[in-house]
Amino acid sequence: MLALPNRIAVITGGAGALGLAIAETLHSLGAHIILLGRSPEKMEQALAQLDPDGKRSDYYACDVSDEASLARVYSQAISTYSKVDILVTCAAAPAASGKLEDIRMEQWRSVLATDLDGVFLSCKTFGRSMIEQRYGRIVNLTSFHDVATYPFRSVYNAAKSGVEGFSRALAVEWGHYGITVNTVAPGPILTPRTRWFLSQDVNNEAGMLSRTPNVRIGDLTDVSSTVAFLVSDEAKHINAQQIVVDGGWTKNAWWGRHTDL
Repeated sequence: MLALPNRIAVITGGAGALGLAIAETLHSLGAHIILLGRSPEKMEQALAQLDPDGKRSDYYACDVSDEASLARVYSQAISTYSKVDILVTCAAAPAASGKLEDIRMEQWRSVLATDLDGVFLSCKTFGRSMIEQRYGRIVNLTSFHDVATYPFRSVYNAAKSGVEGFSRALAVEWGHYGITVNTVAPGPILTPRTRWFLSQDVNNEAGMLSRTPNVRIGDLTDVSSTVAFLVSDEAKHINAQQIVVDGGWTKNAWWGRHTDL
């Protein structure tokens, strides 16, 4: 049975749908949760939902693409909790989808600043505590777009593919410290962004279901339970891996409709 008693877990993008779902799952297993995000108001709301008594959770407002901001938060967290055992990076910029020839340089830089630079800086900053105690679990969220993609996602794909490559290299570099670094790549998951996409065309959901062997769109707990396993001691020998949570979407080469089977 998974358990995370007395573990200190930092979750970036903690007020977002996936970040909060992961926080709730880790909290239920006994971890103390520290949410990071840009909006204090959103994190206050997330904290009220996560831990109404405020006994095993906290938040800090910061920008993960700003090294000085993260350093300040790290100092505060270590001063209060003395260590960080778990880091889950969920922070993401608004998607910059569209034809590559129409993407502006500022859009490219905005996405990479949060989605890639933010992961690098978060790992560099909070990894210090893990190196010192020679123990740590890092899970960086990527995307099924690392494996199979579609048009008009070049910027997002570049960022998430960069995170996967960075995480694999960091796992090799830090493994001897007792730190594991893995990635979780959600496929279509019922987040607000996915719900918006489904609302744009009545055929979108049918299309998703027809090519997914599991014939369902994933929910938030499909991702959060995977993260929980990877940060637990049961997964201590799993390192430098990417787990795609997509119901078989990216492995499907069949041209038929799974909904017809």
